[in-house]
Amino acid sequence: MSSQGGRRLFSQTAWTLGLGIVVLQILTLLIVVATVLYPLAERSAEDLAGLIVISAKTYTELSPEDRPAFLTSLRADNGMEIAKHLDRSVSHTHGHIYSWLLSRALSRRLGAPAAVYVLGGSTHTFWVPVPIGGHNIWVYFDRRRLVSSLPVAMIFVIVFSTLALLVLTMILVRRVLRPLEVISEALRGSLKAPLPSLPHGGAYEFQNILNIFANLRTRLQAMINHQSLLLTGISHDLRSPLARLRMAWELLPDNTPQHLREGMLQDIERMDALLAQSLALGRGMSAKVADFDLMVLLAEVGADFEREGGHWQATLPRRYPFRGDREALRRLLSNLLDNALRYGGGRVRAEFQKTQGRTQLRLCDEGPGVPEADLETVFEPFIRLDDARGHGEGSGLGLAIARQLAEAQGMRLRLFTPSAVGSARNCPGPHDRSGGGGRTAGIWFYAVMFPERWSILRRVPVNDGDAAGG
Repeated sequence: MSSQGGRRLFSQTAWTLGLGIVVLQILTLLIVVATVLYPLAERSAEDLAGLIVISAKTYTELSPEDRPAFLTSLRADNGMEIAKHLDRSVSHTHGHIYSWLLSRALSRRLGAPAAVYVLGGSTHTFWVPVPIGGHNIWVYFDRRRLVSSLPVAMIFVIVFSTLALLVLTMILVRRVLRPLEVISEALRGSLKAPLPSLPHGGAYEFQNILNIFANLRTRLQAMINHQSLLLTGISHDLRSPLARLRMAWELLPDNTPQHLREGMLQDIERMDALLAQSLALGRGMSAKVADFDLMVLLAEVGADFEREGGHWQATLPRRYPFRGDREALRRLLSNLLDNALRYGGGRVRAEFQKTQGRTQLRLCDEGPGVPEADLETVFEPFIRLDDARGHGEGSGLGLAIARQLAEAQGMRLRLFTPSAVGSARNCPGPHDRSGGGGRTAGIWFYAVMFPERWSILRRVPVNDGDAAGG
């Protein structure tokens, strides 16, 4: 199954928890504003309205000689000034909730509508008219007098706590999901590869899952070993009767009809090839891991293919240092090319591509193709779809062995059809019969996807600029 189209569990969990935390903090902020900040602002507006009215009345009741001292005290203690007349125009304040609260409080104290103004368009000073004795006494004060550190502090606390919770959420999600990544890596790895260890302090449940998987893997490996031993034993035991048949063929009388001699020899050689492939399938992989240049190996395989009568064309990087089982990979490629020689028209084009973090080797042929329903069936042992891909003399084990060799090294081997979006377009050649657009009904290709972690020199580019035709 493919994981394409699905979102990672980490992103899903992090987004869910993060969104929940943000929504919760927004609700908390609204509740704090409604139950704490707004009532405090109303009480502050009531107190300021009372101070303004009392200050204006006191100013009018004082004698002219006492007023300067009162104004000095009012300025020093409360940050307010009083003026009898204005020499500039005033306008209503807009967009300031505290001025609206102050207007309501003044209206209640004065028993008449009251307003808060700004002078000459400046928003730094608020002016409040207090009607006394038929004329207005103007009380004004700096807007900064209304600034309170409490709302700012509460908003800062909420924002800081939200960020802290988001960071802790990311750490927690990563800590919980890291063991799942380790288990997923173990499931993707080879049966013979050592199991990765869980992070220090991993949960018991994850460790239990890893232990269960280890037991299942051991049992599966034992079953595979028994099956391989049985297949190898049967194939080996048949070698002796086959050798006696060949000896009997060599001792046939000279008067034996030629067509009978040739038919017997062909049957013996087919049986010998079938036993050789069965032994290869039964032995499995030797896992002789070493460092080598993949391009050198491809050049050798391509040369062998041309000696067999095929036409090899390659668009490959000059170098690609690689770490793996060289002989197993050679057998894998040889089996694919042998299949292309039998059923694919004898023409193969090889190219490298980068696909979703993996290096992909594509081997394209021009055979009649395979029905899409059988794209996976062809990799099963002893399956031959001669009606679809020709009438060769194969045993039906070549592709099964190739896939087994690929999976043993952490690779993936797939057969693609021209109907796959963009597949045929990515592997064109000089014999493209599409007539335009690069879509060729006769081009099919195998894709060998290498695990990127096995490339020992990742700085080696794999692109057209570093390609050399073969």
